[in-house]
Amino acid sequence: MDELEFRRRIYANPADTDEALVQAANDDQGYDDFWQDVKRLDDKLTRAVDIPVPDDLADKLIWQQSVREFAHKKRKNRWYIGLAASVALTVGVGITAWQQQHVSLGEAALAHMYYAEHETPVGDVPVTAQIANAKLAQFGAELDPAIGKIASVNYCHLDTIRSLHLIIETAQGRMSVFLVPEKNHPVKNGFADSVYEGMSYALHQTNVLVVGEKGADIPAFQNVLKQRLKFSA
Repeated sequence: MDELEFRRRIYANPADTDEALVQAANDDQGYDDFWQDVKRLDDKLTRAVDIPVPDDLADKLIWQQSVREFAHKKRKNRWYIGLAASVALTVGVGITAWQQQHVSLGEAALAHMYYAEHETPVGDVPVTAQIANAKLAQFGAELDPAIGKIASVNYCHLDTIRSLHLIIETAQGRMSVFLVPEKNHPVKNGFADSVYEGMSYALHQTNVLVVGEKGADIPAFQNVLKQRLKFSA
Protein backbone atom coordinates (compact mmCIF):
# COMPACT_ATOMS: atom_id res chain seq x y z
CA MET A 1 0.00 0.00 0.00
CA ASP A 2 1.46 3.35 -0.98
CA GLU A 3 1.88 6.15 1.56
CA LEU A 4 -0.83 8.43 0.11
CA GLU A 5 -3.48 5.72 0.31
CA PHE A 6 -2.37 4.79 3.83
CA ARG A 7 -2.59 8.36 5.12
CA ARG A 8 -5.97 8.96 3.45
CA ARG A 9 -7.51 5.94 5.14
CA ILE A 10 -5.98 6.70 8.54
CA TYR A 11 -7.24 10.31 8.41
CA ALA A 12 -10.68 9.01 7.48
CA ASN A 13 -10.79 6.53 10.38
CA PRO A 14 -7.91 6.34 12.87
CA ALA A 15 -9.58 3.33 14.55
CA ASP A 16 -9.73 1.30 11.33
CA THR A 17 -8.55 -2.34 11.88
CA ASP A 18 -8.40 -3.38 8.27
CA GLU A 19 -5.75 -6.09 7.78
CA ALA A 20 -4.10 -4.25 4.89
CA LEU A 21 -3.56 -1.18 7.10
CA VAL A 22 -2.21 -3.27 9.98
CA GLN A 23 0.16 -5.10 7.65
CA ALA A 24 1.42 -1.84 6.11
CA ALA A 25 2.10 -0.40 9.58
CA ASN A 26 3.96 -3.57 10.61
CA ASP A 27 6.08 -3.44 7.46
CA ASP A 28 7.00 0.27 7.78
CA GLN A 29 7.82 1.96 11.09
CA GLY A 30 7.10 5.37 9.58
CA TYR A 31 3.57 4.26 8.74
CA ASP A 32 3.09 2.96 12.28
CA ASP A 33 4.42 6.20 13.86
CA PHE A 34 2.06 8.27 11.71
CA TRP A 35 -0.87 6.06 12.69
CA GLN A 36 -0.11 6.39 16.41
CA ASP A 37 0.20 10.18 16.13
CA VAL A 38 -3.20 10.40 14.45
CA LYS A 39 -4.73 8.11 17.10
CA ARG A 40 -3.38 10.31 19.92
CA LEU A 41 -4.76 13.43 18.21
CA ASP A 42 -8.12 11.72 17.73
CA ASP A 43 -8.20 10.76 21.44
CA LYS A 44 -7.51 14.37 22.46
CA LEU A 45 -10.30 15.62 20.22
CA THR A 46 -12.68 13.01 21.61
CA ARG A 47 -11.89 14.01 25.21
CA ALA A 48 -12.21 17.68 24.34
CA VAL A 49 -15.75 17.29 23.06
CA ASP A 50 -16.75 14.73 25.67
CA ILE A 51 -18.07 17.32 28.16
CA PRO A 52 -20.60 16.10 30.73
CA VAL A 53 -24.05 17.68 30.33
CA PRO A 54 -25.15 19.60 33.48
CA ASP A 55 -28.33 18.34 35.07
CA ASP A 56 -29.92 21.81 34.81
CA LEU A 57 -28.92 22.40 31.18
CA ALA A 58 -32.50 22.06 29.95
CA ASP A 59 -33.73 24.62 32.49
CA LYS A 60 -30.94 27.02 31.53
CA LEU A 61 -31.77 26.70 27.84
CA ILE A 62 -35.45 27.34 28.54
CA TRP A 63 -34.50 30.36 30.66
CA GLN A 64 -32.26 31.78 27.93
CA GLN A 65 -35.02 31.31 25.36
CA SER A 66 -37.50 33.07 27.65
CA VAL A 67 -35.07 35.97 28.13
CA ARG A 68 -34.62 36.28 24.36
CA GLU A 69 -38.38 36.26 23.78
CA PHE A 70 -38.90 38.85 26.53
CA ALA A 71 -36.22 41.11 25.05
CA HIS A 72 -37.78 40.73 21.61
CA LYS A 73 -41.25 41.57 22.91
CA LYS A 74 -39.86 44.51 24.86
CA ARG A 75 -38.27 45.94 21.73
CA LYS A 76 -41.51 45.31 19.87
CA ASN A 77 -43.53 46.97 22.63
CA ARG A 78 -41.23 50.00 22.55
CA TRP A 79 -41.99 50.27 18.85
CA TYR A 80 -45.72 50.06 19.54
CA ILE A 81 -45.43 52.60 22.37
CA GLY A 82 -43.52 54.94 20.10
CA LEU A 83 -46.18 54.55 17.42
CA ALA A 84 -48.96 55.07 19.97
CA ALA A 85 -47.23 58.20 21.27
CA SER A 86 -46.98 59.56 17.73
CA VAL A 87 -50.65 58.83 17.10
CA ALA A 88 -51.63 60.39 20.45
CA LEU A 89 -49.61 63.50 19.62
CA THR A 90 -51.27 63.78 16.23
CA VAL A 91 -54.73 63.31 17.72
CA GLY A 92 -53.94 65.78 20.50
CA VAL A 93 -52.87 68.42 18.01
CA GLY A 94 -56.01 67.77 16.00
CA ILE A 95 -58.25 68.07 19.05
CA THR A 96 -56.50 71.25 20.12
CA ALA A 97 -56.99 72.73 16.68
CA TRP A 98 -60.64 71.68 16.75
CA GLN A 99 -61.16 73.19 20.19
CA GLN A 100 -59.71 76.46 19.00
CA GLN A 101 -62.45 76.71 16.39
CA HIS A 102 -65.01 78.24 18.76
CA VAL A 103 -68.70 78.34 17.96
CA SER A 104 -70.72 81.36 18.94
CA LEU A 105 -72.44 81.37 22.31
CA GLY A 106 -75.79 81.59 20.56
CA GLU A 107 -75.12 78.40 18.61
CA ALA A 108 -73.90 76.68 21.76
CA ALA A 109 -77.04 77.73 23.65
CA LEU A 110 -79.30 76.48 20.85
CA ALA A 111 -77.50 73.14 20.83
CA HIS A 112 -77.88 72.88 24.61
CA MET A 113 -81.63 73.46 24.38
CA TYR A 114 -82.16 69.99 22.94
CA TYR A 115 -80.96 68.58 26.25
CA ALA A 116 -82.72 71.18 28.40
CA GLU A 117 -86.03 69.31 28.22
CA HIS A 118 -84.51 66.60 30.40
CA GLU A 119 -82.90 68.89 32.97
CA THR A 120 -84.18 68.51 36.50
CA PRO A 121 -83.21 70.06 39.82
CA VAL A 122 -80.18 68.37 41.35
CA GLY A 123 -81.41 65.71 43.76
CA ASP A 124 -85.01 66.38 42.63
CA VAL A 125 -85.23 69.12 45.26
CA PRO A 126 -87.60 71.97 44.29
CA VAL A 127 -85.66 75.08 43.33
CA THR A 128 -86.25 78.03 45.61
CA ALA A 129 -85.09 81.61 45.11
CA GLN A 130 -82.49 80.99 47.84
CA ILE A 131 -81.03 77.99 45.98
CA ALA A 132 -80.96 79.88 42.68
CA ASN A 133 -79.36 82.95 44.22
CA ALA A 134 -76.70 80.84 45.95
CA LYS A 135 -75.49 79.79 42.50
CA LEU A 136 -76.09 83.18 40.92
CA ALA A 137 -73.89 84.77 43.58
CA GLN A 138 -70.88 83.09 41.96
CA PHE A 139 -71.62 85.23 38.90
CA GLY A 140 -72.19 88.37 40.94
CA ALA A 141 -75.93 88.26 40.27
CA GLU A 142 -79.19 88.01 42.19
CA LEU A 143 -82.68 87.15 40.92
CA ASP A 144 -85.87 88.66 42.29
CA PRO A 145 -88.30 85.85 43.30
CA ALA A 146 -91.03 87.78 41.48
CA ILE A 147 -89.58 86.44 38.21
CA GLY A 148 -91.78 83.37 38.66
CA LYS A 149 -91.26 79.67 39.24
CA ILE A 150 -87.74 78.40 38.61
CA ALA A 151 -87.91 74.86 37.23
CA SER A 152 -84.18 74.16 37.45
CA VAL A 153 -80.82 75.84 37.86
CA ASN A 154 -77.74 73.88 36.79
CA TYR A 155 -74.20 74.53 35.71
CA CYS A 156 -73.34 73.79 32.09
CA HIS A 157 -70.65 74.58 29.52
CA LEU A 158 -71.24 76.74 26.49
CA ASP A 159 -68.30 76.53 24.09
CA THR A 160 -66.09 75.25 26.97
CA ILE A 161 -67.10 78.17 29.25
CA ARG A 162 -68.59 77.21 32.61
CA SER A 163 -72.01 78.83 32.66
CA LEU A 164 -75.26 78.78 34.62
CA HIS A 165 -78.54 77.67 33.06
CA LEU A 166 -81.88 78.60 34.60
CA ILE A 167 -85.22 77.35 33.29
CA ILE A 168 -88.08 79.66 34.28
CA GLU A 169 -91.80 78.97 33.91
CA THR A 170 -93.64 81.81 32.17
CA ALA A 171 -97.09 82.40 30.72
CA GLN A 172 -95.61 81.60 27.29
CA GLY A 173 -93.96 78.40 28.40
CA ARG A 174 -90.49 77.70 29.65
CA MET A 175 -87.73 80.21 29.04
CA SER A 176 -84.05 79.41 29.39
CA VAL A 177 -81.62 81.94 30.78
CA PHE A 178 -77.88 81.38 30.36
CA LEU A 179 -75.27 83.38 32.27
CA VAL A 180 -71.87 83.21 30.59
CA PRO A 181 -69.08 85.02 32.50
CA GLU A 182 -67.18 86.33 29.48
CA LYS A 183 -68.53 89.56 28.10
CA ASN A 184 -66.01 89.69 25.25
CA HIS A 185 -66.88 86.23 23.91
CA PRO A 186 -68.64 86.53 20.53
CA VAL A 187 -72.44 86.42 20.74
CA LYS A 188 -75.11 87.83 18.44
CA ASN A 189 -78.00 89.89 19.76
CA GLY A 190 -80.39 87.52 18.02
CA PHE A 191 -79.98 83.87 16.99
CA ALA A 192 -82.28 81.00 16.04
CA ASP A 193 -82.64 77.59 14.46
CA SER A 194 -85.71 75.71 13.23
CA VAL A 195 -87.07 75.11 16.76
CA TYR A 196 -85.67 77.74 19.13
CA GLU A 197 -84.74 81.39 19.04
CA GLY A 198 -82.94 83.65 21.44
CA MET A 199 -81.64 87.08 22.31
CA SER A 200 -78.70 88.27 24.37
CA TYR A 201 -77.35 91.25 26.24
CA ALA A 202 -74.16 91.92 28.18
CA LEU A 203 -73.90 93.36 31.64
CA HIS A 204 -71.03 93.51 34.17
CA GLN A 205 -68.65 91.23 32.23
CA THR A 206 -71.40 88.65 31.75
CA ASN A 207 -73.35 87.60 28.68
CA VAL A 208 -77.01 86.88 29.40
CA LEU A 209 -78.79 84.74 26.80
CA VAL A 210 -82.55 84.21 26.76
CA VAL A 211 -83.83 81.27 24.68
CA GLY A 212 -87.35 80.00 24.08
CA GLU A 213 -89.40 78.20 21.48
CA LYS A 214 -89.98 79.97 18.20
CA GLY A 215 -92.95 82.30 18.35
CA ALA A 216 -92.53 83.10 22.05
CA ASP A 217 -92.36 86.78 23.00
CA ILE A 218 -88.71 86.70 24.00
CA PRO A 219 -88.19 90.50 23.92
CA ALA A 220 -90.97 90.95 26.50
CA PHE A 221 -89.48 88.33 28.83
CA GLN A 222 -86.01 89.80 28.37
CA ASN A 223 -87.30 93.19 29.51
CA VAL A 224 -88.77 91.57 32.63
CA LEU A 225 -85.51 89.70 33.23
CA LYS A 226 -83.48 92.92 33.06
CA GLN A 227 -85.64 94.30 35.86
CA ARG A 228 -85.48 91.14 38.02
CA LEU A 229 -81.88 90.00 37.45
CA LYS A 230 -79.46 92.37 39.12
CA PHE A 231 -75.68 92.35 39.08
CA SER A 232 -73.48 93.77 41.79
CA ALA A 233 -71.36 96.72 40.72
